[in-house]
Order: sequence, then structure tokens, then C-alpha cells
Amino acid sequence: MSRPTAFQPTTPATRTAAAIPTQRSCLPPRPSRPPEQDWITLVATVRLLNRLQVERARHHFLDDAEAFARDADCAEEDLEHHWPARWATLKRRIAGEVARWWTEEHGSDPLGCTACRIQNRSAEQPITVPPPGQPWLT
Repeated sequence: MSRPTAFQPTTPATRTAAAIPTQRSCLPPRPSRPPEQDWITLVATVRLLNRLQVERARHHFLDDAEAFARDADCAEEDLEHHWPARWATLKRRIAGEVARWWTEEHGSDPLGCTACRIQNRSAEQPITVPPPGQPWLT
């Protein structure tokens, strides 16, 4: 056999499977900001948890109210992290809504309380939902 010269091609050494790097994920990278649906869901979650906190506290179920308050704080932290400017403008409006809920008169019986809109809603009372394409909160 002759020795390869600069003009003769050489056959590359065979590579083992471990030497070839593999792609970690076939999914595209996530955008830096969550989608609009996440904003709507988190805002609705904060409102729901705040309402449940008020209803449970007004009926002296303080452990439940405290748990709802902790969960609402976590959801608010997510909003502040992902949408700081947008959340800052809406936070005042939700705080006013929560303040109004605290001033509502609640009955002594939690099951028959007419002010408790979330836990004691009758089947005949519809939950108002905005039409498709209209935002829940702006």
C-alpha cells in the first residue's frame, strides 16, 4: 500500500455513537413571555381566590381563607413576574373590587348566604361570560 499524499483523499475514522452530540429537544424554545391565555387565566384565578377568601373569612372559616389568600399571593407574584406593567394597571382595579366584597353583608348560615356568589350559586343563576373575542379584563 502506498502512503497517502496531500492529493489523495483519506477515509475518515469511524465515529462511535457516544461521540456524536444529540439534540436535547425537538420542541422550539418557549417564548420569553407566556401567551395571552395565561394572562387571562391568572387574572381570573386571582379574582376567584380573592372572592373565595372573602366568603370563607366572612363565615369564620379562617383556615380556608388563609389558604386562599396564600394561593392568591402566589398567582399575583406570577402576574408581577411575567406582566409587571400590565398587572400594575389592573391591580388597583381588582383591589377596589375586593374592597367592595369585604363590605357586603353575609348571612349567619354559610349554606344559605345570598351574598356568597361563588360557593352558593344556584343552578338557575347563569355565570356571565363575555362573547368570544372580547377580553375578560383589560
